[in-house]
Amino acid sequence: GAAAASAGVEGAAPERGELRAVGAQICCCVLERARERMRPWPPLLLLSCWWWGLPPVLGRHYPHSAVLDGASRYRLSWAPQGSAVAFRLEVRTQGYVGFGFSPTGAMASADIVVGGVDRGKPYLQDYFTDADRKLKRDSQQDYHLEYAMENSTHTILVFSRQLHTCDVNDKSITESTVRVIWAYHDKDFRETGPNYHGSNRGTKSLRLLNPEKTAVTSPSLSYFDLTNQDVPIPDKDTTYWCQMFKIPTVHGKHHVIKVEPLIQKDHESMVHHILLYQCSSTLNDSVLDYGHECYHPNMPDSFLTCETVIFAWAIGGEGFTYPPHVGLSIGTAIDPQYVLMEVHYDNPSYLEGKMDNSGLRLFYTPDLRRYDAGVIEAGLWVSLFHNIPPGMPEFMSEGHCTLECLKEALDAEKPSGIHIFAVLLHAHLAGRAIRVRHFHNGDEQQLLAYDDDFDFNFQEFQYLKEERLILPGDNLVTECHYSTVNRSHMTWVRNYKLP
Repeated sequence: GAAAASAGVEGAAPERGELRAVGAQICCCVLERARERMRPWPPLLLLSCWWWGLPPVLGRHYPHSAVLDGASRYRLSWAPQGSAVAFRLEVRTQGYVGFGFSPTGAMASADIVVGGVDRGKPYLQDYFTDADRKLKRDSQQDYHLEYAMENSTHTILVFSRQLHTCDVNDKSITESTVRVIWAYHDKDFRETGPNYHGSNRGTKSLRLLNPEKTAVTSPSLSYFDLTNQDVPIPDKDTTYWCQMFKIPTVHGKHHVIKVEPLIQKDHESMVHHILLYQCSSTLNDSVLDYGHECYHPNMPDSFLTCETVIFAWAIGGEGFTYPPHVGLSIGTAIDPQYVLMEVHYDNPSYLEGKMDNSGLRLFYTPDLRRYDAGVIEAGLWVSLFHNIPPGMPEFMSEGHCTLECLKEALDAEKPSGIHIFAVLLHAHLAGRAIRVRHFHNGDEQQLLAYDDDFDFNFQEFQYLKEERLILPGDNLVTECHYSTVNRSHMTWVRNYKLP
């Protein structure tokens, strides 16, 4: 497991474009905004509907939203509000709507709320399931209905609950990954029990307490793509593929302000992560002719000049938008000219004949931000000595970014410190939790970032609510928690990477 952090520093009157990070990276992602707008009805359109609740609820701003199913029939919007969260469910059904939180994404031991509008009467009930998936009504009702509406096509429910309810049957909502579960049916939930939802159910991992992002990018922004061209994915479980690219020539300094993943359709589960490295400026265009498997004895020597990570993306993550005052610099003599894109392909089913064209899209602007962004990597050094015994329900490893090492790096490039604005926590299949601890002059500070419910298939950037200053004299400790309880053999490093 490892943590990556993007750093953009605010401080005492730096020069425009002054470097604010040391040899490392953190990224941020844009969360879709959902705003409710009142639209006039078209002429001659008659809708039958029923609603219950207070009008002010209709005007509430929901900074986050997600479509939970593949058919766009179930949309969740939510708004953190201090010690509570307000939820809005808009579902294409006239029956009951189910929503909840699960430790695994399954029905067992889940915290569930079921609601709807039945013959003009709204209902919302707090339930939970035991380890055998048996649904039981919770004696402590912690979900509070604020608004309900049903028309000829949809049901809308608005309700809220506290982050921490002190109810043993509820799941606390924290900054960790939350596995949301959902379901719906075309008939309402009656006292005799629910109708089985059948295939109208699913799960999605989300981070409910990410702060709202206010940055808005223009649709007319210039961009360039870095994508693989018909790379054959071998029929083996893990492959790292490296390809050189040249950054397009721009006139003068520019800032990259947004990066989006371009994942080939139906390859979403196979492209595990993408890293972008800055390479030596002494290279020439001859290195662009071909790609090669990374970490291979026969890989080109030019790959060895690419050591500094400038961007990272991992499975389940969305695009990344830098804060309004920060950008990734391109176009100057010290900026990347040649970059190496490393793509980790995950093919546990040993599928044959797959060709991939995934990569990244980088949006840039001549309108410079105040600070340049960089990346700092902290975590476990990839080593053959790092292995995990089988059958371990809990195994922790620590990676130390020591006081001495961090001081040397900061003194050389930024003695006044760097500001961390987002963190990407990264691990593989055995990963269960990651924590990044921050110490200043020997005193432990608030956790820099954590995820106590890590999901291998959802590795999204965590935006910090407040930027964190890292100074010479500080040190970072990355705790990686693993479980190998279902493994019968040692977990070793393969291809110099921890599976």
